[in-house]
Amino acid sequence: MRRVDLVQATMAGWTRLTPSQRERFFQAGLKAALRLDRLEFHAWLLRRLKNPPLAAPIDPARFSISDADLAILLRSTAPR
Repeated sequence: MRRVDLVQATMAGWTRLTPSQRERFFQAGLKAALRLDRLEFHAWLLRRLKNPPLAAPIDPARFSISDADLAILLRSTAPR
């Protein structure tokens, strides 16, 4: 992930946080920045972007399976 992408993703995640979540994330980021080197901090931030609360919300409707898809799946896994 490029640096610009990382900054944009962080800012997009930041907008989804409540003020108390922002404060906790800022404090955690500050502590991480003080104890980690640059590459480790980059990895820390990437992990935070992939997990809640910074991760984008998941739409369960994207994972819905139609009746036809379910029938095909059941036929393919049925014992023969």
